[in-house]
Amino acid sequence: MTNGEGPSSKIDASSLYYLGPQDRPGDFITPIRLTINNFDDWVHDVSVALKSRRKFVFVNGTINEPKPPCTADDWETIHAMLVSWLSHTISPEVRALLPKYKDAKRLWDDLHDRFGVVDGSRIQQLKAALRDCRQTVEMTVAVYYGTLCQLWDYLDTHEPIITCDCCSNCTSGKQYTARRESDRLHQFLLGLLPSKYSSLRSVILAQVPLPTVARAFNMISQEERVRGIDQAKEPVTEVSTFNVKPRFDARQPPKEPSQMT
Repeated sequence: MTNGEGPSSKIDASSLYYLGPQDRPGDFITPIRLTINNFDDWVHDVSVALKSRRKFVFVNGTINEPKPPCTADDWETIHAMLVSWLSHTISPEVRALLPKYKDAKRLWDDLHDRFGVVDGSRIQQLKAALRDCRQTVEMTVAVYYGTLCQLWDYLDTHEPIITCDCCSNCTSGKQYTARRESDRLHQFLLGLLPSKYSSLRSVILAQVPLPTVARAFNMISQEERVRGIDQAKEPVTEVSTFNVKPRFDARQPPKEPSQMT
């Protein structure tokens, strides 16, 4: 890996510092491109891509300096590779606004400072969108549920799960997670079309314990499929239409306007 000529033989392939022959500058690690308005989507996809390559630790601050057997040259090569990968996930319009970077973490932090500012207005915007999210007549259950999940994911980024390390027996984190899961179940059920799913919604809410929101979605989806099958089986009634034309007797001349009543 030294001097950018390939992986260093002294670094084991299981090491986070390792770069293999499949790791190349200019690789497109994800198809998404960062624009002015899609930072949440971008940061999620890029984070997943970097984690799959075991390199996210270099941009989130977990590893901030080289440790043996990684040398300074190896460290520089890793960051050069990461800067190349990240740069190829940024649209030309945004990339033109950025200076040149050698350190991937500085690039990562700068992008967060510019486009990922977390403030109360963003959280309020997400909560308002969740409040107003409803299934429409034209919307399938899958599309409605997917929209909710996307909004929930965005909100989790800005309001992560509360954790507590006060003692080994603390259960506050689990209780918070359970409460959030229950809130999302109710949110999902309340947004369904009442004309179609009010009865099944009552059945789900009567269960003890309440199902997860994923399980409730599965139940609603099955009901939707059954409804689709039943509608396909309904007989089609043929309706005949008749064009009724006024009778016209060619032997009689049309009436004058003064003679029409």
